[in-house]
Amino acid sequence: MVAWARESFLFGLLGIVPLQISAVPLPAAQTRPGQGFAPGQVLVGFRDGLSDRARRDAVGECGPSRVELLYPLDVALVTGSEHSPTGELTSHLRRCSDVVWAEPNYLCRVALAAPNDPAYHELIGDLYVEWPAHFLDALAAWSRYPGCYFDAVSRPQQAPIVAVIDTGIDPTHPDFMNPGANGTEVPECGQLLLSLSCAFLNGGSSAGPGAVTDEHGHGTHLAGLIAAGADNGITAGDGVAGIGYHARLLPLKVAGANGVATHADIARAIAYAAGQGASVILIGFAGPTWSETLQHAVDYAWDRGCFIVAPGGDSGTGAPVFPAACPHVFAVAALTASGSPASYSSCGDHVALAAPGGDEITSIYSTLPTYPCTLRQDLTGPAYGWAFGTSQAAAHVAAAAGLYAGCAGLRPETGDEAFAIWQALQQSAAAGEPTPVAWSRACGYGTLAPAGLLADATPGDGLGGIVGRVLLNGSPAVGALVTAVSEEAGASVAVEAQWPTGAYRVPNLAPSVYALTAQAEGLSAVCGAVTVLPGCDTPGVDFRLGDPPPGAALTSAGMPAAAVCGQTAELLLTFANTGASTWRRADGYRLEQASCESAISDDPAHVDLAPGEAVAPGSERTFAISLPVPEEIGFYETAWRMSQQGGAGPFGDIARGIISVTSFLDVPADHWAVCEIEATRDAGIVQGYGGYFYRPASSVSRDQMAVYVARAMTGGDEEVPTGPARATFVDVGVEHWAYPYVEYAHEQGVVEGYPDGYYHPEYLLDRGQMAVFIARSVAGGEAGLGDYLPPETPTFPDVPAELWFYAAVEYLTARGVICGYPDDLYHPEYICSRDQVAVYVARAFGLI
Repeated sequence: MVAWARESFLFGLLGIVPLQISAVPLPAAQTRPGQGFAPGQVLVGFRDGLSDRARRDAVGECGPSRVELLYPLDVALVTGSEHSPTGELTSHLRRCSDVVWAEPNYLCRVALAAPNDPAYHELIGDLYVEWPAHFLDALAAWSRYPGCYFDAVSRPQQAPIVAVIDTGIDPTHPDFMNPGANGTEVPECGQLLLSLSCAFLNGGSSAGPGAVTDEHGHGTHLAGLIAAGADNGITAGDGVAGIGYHARLLPLKVAGANGVATHADIARAIAYAAGQGASVILIGFAGPTWSETLQHAVDYAWDRGCFIVAPGGDSGTGAPVFPAACPHVFAVAALTASGSPASYSSCGDHVALAAPGGDEITSIYSTLPTYPCTLRQDLTGPAYGWAFGTSQAAAHVAAAAGLYAGCAGLRPETGDEAFAIWQALQQSAAAGEPTPVAWSRACGYGTLAPAGLLADATPGDGLGGIVGRVLLNGSPAVGALVTAVSEEAGASVAVEAQWPTGAYRVPNLAPSVYALTAQAEGLSAVCGAVTVLPGCDTPGVDFRLGDPPPGAALTSAGMPAAAVCGQTAELLLTFANTGASTWRRADGYRLEQASCESAISDDPAHVDLAPGEAVAPGSERTFAISLPVPEEIGFYETAWRMSQQGGAGPFGDIARGIISVTSFLDVPADHWAVCEIEATRDAGIVQGYGGYFYRPASSVSRDQMAVYVARAMTGGDEEVPTGPARATFVDVGVEHWAYPYVEYAHEQGVVEGYPDGYYHPEYLLDRGQMAVFIARSVAGGEAGLGDYLPPETPTFPDVPAELWFYAAVEYLTARGVICGYPDDLYHPEYICSRDQVAVYVARAFGLI
């Protein structure tokens, strides 16, 4: 067992890490206790669009000894000469015209809160050694998902990735092996993605299992809480089960034995984890200083759908710590075994949730390296130890987030994974409370509840909130006024964006749709429809004030003229970026429905850019949109334009289209027979060709007419009898597609054959014959129609009384079925079309 000496105030480590792998690291910065930044190192952010050469030239005049570009973040780590004081170098770089920011390469330290009593390593009373798993009812969660314990055969190879940015990991620890595994790596049926693991130290990078060896112990401890193998037969009393044991764990090392790292190293690690497709990123450290570089890396990962978790801080105060207080980071507070907030756990607007973190009485038991390290010098006991802190609390949340991503089938490439995980974690916690939950500075929305999380539990009522940030000319707009208004909820709440990030929280709002406005230095922007749900935040509602005016030109619009009721309409719209700003999802750019009188659909109301996508000025973007179509026939409008939520609002050209919605694509909503065609379709009398085409102008043959009347007389296609075993007509045998319909119509006295004994199903039907078919089907056959006494004076001059179909025409005219043509003639010689037949059938059988 290992005793960890607790310091009175400990911070966690942060740094920034390059995506390219370098065999030769930068020289280590010489730091001293309490120092806030790496001496002689400055992080620089550049304006958009600069080439690598231009970036180097921009800082070259300062005479740095080395310039390292931090791909893909558009940030450079500038190391000055030995005679370059950090403050002077920073000031000089800030004056460069192409530089957006320049800041020292800040440091953070491992956030530890450890027992100082050797006896604390033993069991106390009836408390479980691994009490957080019981506290969280992990067994109930695991029973829902993944529903089993893995062995060498069943361990999934494509489970969600949980990245741990910390001091590394012991890559040989046996608790990261599943039963029957050959090693700790995922291809060997272990838990670790060692082939992708990287160390980011002092500006350099190295890859592979050896590079991430944990010389401190903190990273191994957190990794065990997340992904130690469950039910893997480790020596009794020593093995632990990670809450998220199903996940693939990606260890990323940013600190050595001293537990200190730079912002440069951590930011690179964040970007690397996002590039490897991590669903969840745990940053196991915290520090007192915010930096643009750290925020830039967080935003990069958030924009790519990564859910980022960090410890809320161990100072026991309300002072913000970072990255927890960075916008887009899910900050976690610590609870003791009694469920109370830990005395050391920080509070503040950044806190999103609480989870087991332990205290000096009930600490957290997990894996430690199997070799000597900072936190384990005594090797006589097993490779496990006790610790407490908000880092441990954050690890439990990261594990649960990985469980949810796997259970819900989420992946970061969808772009909305982080948003979905954020709200699900909070709502499931709030759902477990006996009374409606409100957010608090100490515990956020309550206690992590993995079982409820996997059951998609949501609170029936309670309050929600909105979190985001405000930028002015690209920098944090500290003091900006953010106002949330809902007429439905009768609420109007105003808050200020906080120092130093420009972050804001509008807490404890009644569930409703809110309009948000941000104002600073005479500028304002609006997010017009922000939905607040009970028991959770709506995260990432960001504002950008003072950006260059955007523009968009419609270059092509593929909009269908017709769509089918209840189906979808596919749109293809291309817009060119004609403004001065790059379109990015993270900056609120998206295609949005424009207002119109009769919208075809409100779903989707907008179409986002892809995670990480950038549309530079002069470039084009094509949006493919699938719109749900209403069930009711009619003409509907669709209109789209580009928008920047929280910035310029709607801008540029509008793409408009009118779509006819009916059951058949070739029968528009203004077709003369649309009502009758729809009615006969609903009655099961007519069907389309290929599903969605009616062909209204096509001629009708005798076999088709038999189908119409047979379906109309029986009440639909399914009610038509199969027909006799022996065919009545030589040319309509049992194999003919219209056989049952012709036989039924003949049996009912509606159709007759020709003198040659043939039915001639292929003959086209003229309007005289059609009248006979329909009149007989309504009157009860030829016998029924024979009882009808027609008028002596013909209704239509071209249908005199001596014609064989005279009685049928008059019979239908008297019942309002036949109206004739505008020239007052019936034109019995005209060949019938499918729209005409639908009209006559619908009228004759009272379908309209």
